[in-house]
Amino acid sequence: MPIVLISESLLRRSTFTDGRILRDRVLCGFCVRMNPRKRTFRIAVHGLSLESPFNKLAAAGLMPEHSQPRARVLQISELPAWKTAVDQLGEKQRDFLLLTLFTGLRRNECKELTLKQIDLSGGVLSIPMTKNGKPHSLPVTPMMREILERRCLGLAGDDQLFKGVSAEHIHSMAMRLGSPRFMLHDLRKLVAPVGEKLGLGDAVVRRILNHTAPKTDVLHRHYIGLNDGDAAGALGRIQTELNCLMRNACQAL
Repeated sequence: MPIVLISESLLRRSTFTDGRILRDRVLCGFCVRMNPRKRTFRIAVHGLSLESPFNKLAAAGLMPEHSQPRARVLQISELPAWKTAVDQLGEKQRDFLLLTLFTGLRRNECKELTLKQIDLSGGVLSIPMTKNGKPHSLPVTPMMREILERRCLGLAGDDQLFKGVSAEHIHSMAMRLGSPRFMLHDLRKLVAPVGEKLGLGDAVVRRILNHTAPKTDVLHRHYIGLNDGDAAGALGRIQTELNCLMRNACQAL
């Protein structure tokens, strides 16, 4: 889509609305985005098509490869040793790691949880903004409730459940206590293979992890939508299995 620059004064005369210039707007076939530092606007003209030079680079094999997902470091067979080390941490640090494991939340989603995101009476944990830009929620299972009730005690409003926990260093703290090597994202990744072992469908695992289906997967991307109630039973089963795996290495996948 061709891009042209236009001055603020010219745009003001053509898009003046209530004395203000809107930073993002679509008007008369133009997509307008303002550069506030240069006082100019980038205008994308709809209906015109220009071939991108990157297409030729890709065809010639000269484009850099997309970054590949990092392999999971923590293995399911190592969960008993991981749990033994985690149990030696402080209560708040232990609760943070277990809640991350049981929910599959991303590191910052769990670290930044506040009291107002936890509805214990309604049984819902809410994440208003996530990596993919969509709000996320999970049903509060019995295992989650035990942790959340302990962490919410004495808090109010915007108080964080895990204030003072260092998400950047907590894995190192656990490893110094004998834990196998792991990264926090490994705990999120463990939800998927355990769900697969239990025979849960892709749709429900994606719903738990708030993972967007590929664009080519029209069925899961546009037709299948699951709510908290649909995910509650599956999430409870995954958490029960994870708890068993932490106690018994012989059950490892």
